[in-house]
This record gives sequence, C-alpha cells and structure tokens, in this order.
Amino acid sequence: MKKKIKSIAIALIVIALAFLYARIDKNTYLYDRNAELESYVQTGVLQKGETISQTFFCREEALDGINLKSTIVGSVDNVLLEYAIIDNETGEITKETAKGTEIKNNKFNEYTFPRINGAKDKSYTLTLSETGTDLSNGVSFYIDSTKAKESLSVKGNETQGSLVVRLISHRFDLETFIVLLGFIAFVVVFIKVLYGLFE
Repeated sequence: MKKKIKSIAIALIVIALAFLYARIDKNTYLYDRNAELESYVQTGVLQKGETISQTFFCREEALDGINLKSTIVGSVDNVLLEYAIIDNETGEITKETAKGTEIKNNKFNEYTFPRINGAKDKSYTLTLSETGTDLSNGVSFYIDSTKAKESLSVKGNETQGSLVVRLISHRFDLETFIVLLGFIAFVVVFIKVLYGLFE
C-alpha cells in the first residue's frame, strides 16, 4: 500500500513539474522561417519622424511581446527604440521603449510589453521608431522579401515582404506537455526493462 501511495505521489510531482515546464513563450512567425537568408533585406536606420508599420492577425489568446531581428549600425549610445502595438479596431495603443545599448547585434531581441488579452483573431499594427539616430548610427531591422501576407510600410513607403519578427505569447503548451510526459514514460519503461534484464 505504501509503495502504491509513493508511486502515485511521484507521478503527481512529475506531472506538476511537466505542467510548469510546458508554460513557454510560444512564438508565432510573421515571416517565412524556411526562407533563404539572401531574401532578407535591411530597412536601414530610422531617422526622426520615420516609422516602420507591420499589420498582422493574432492567432493566440494573448500577446506578451515580440522577438525582432535587429542589427546595430555604428554607435547606439544615445539611441532609443520605441515599439508599439495598435489595436486596429479600438485604436488602443500599447507602447514601450528599449535602449539601443540593450539591443544585441544581428540577433533576435525580445521586446516585451504589458499583456494584451483577448487578442485571438484580431488585427493589430506593430510600429517601430527611433530617437537619437543619424544616417550612420542607430538600429536597423530585417524584412523577409518573400512573404507579404499583411501590409508593411517602411519610412512611409508600402513595401513588399514582412518584418522578420515573432509574436510572443506566454502560455501553457499542450504539445510540449505531452511530448515531455511521453519522454519521461519512455525513460521509466527503458530503465525497468534494463533492470529486468540484469536482475
């Protein structure tokens, strides 16, 4: 009886840990992740008054941030990146900033904002702007020129393609949960079989 209770307790602990592990930052890609790198085009540094605007439809219930491929041009000591998510139905704006010195060169950088709930199937616009830049100093971004599902505007010009950006939704991921439990079950069975062979 005690052995059975112990086994149940261990199973419950494993399930609880797997549940916690399965709470991940789910990424939704706005670009073609299988596209050749040669198809990526840089936007160039945004000067005063210039913006990048990318519309998209959200497939998740909530939005928590973006992963945006960014590259540093020159010095960014005085550069401030402003990013905003606009609800195209209500006009509500969620806006945040990031210091240029916090941005990693030629990497996907995570830019967070207060959680937007009830986002599923709604239309939004992501806007980017910069201050403290000039032609030789600032942050540039990447466009996947092969994918043009939604509207993209760069410095006031309608542009073919999509920003190389991922939408972040922090949530429980059932697929991760099931795969992890399956892996644990496989390991347990494998160990039991080995134990039986050498017993």
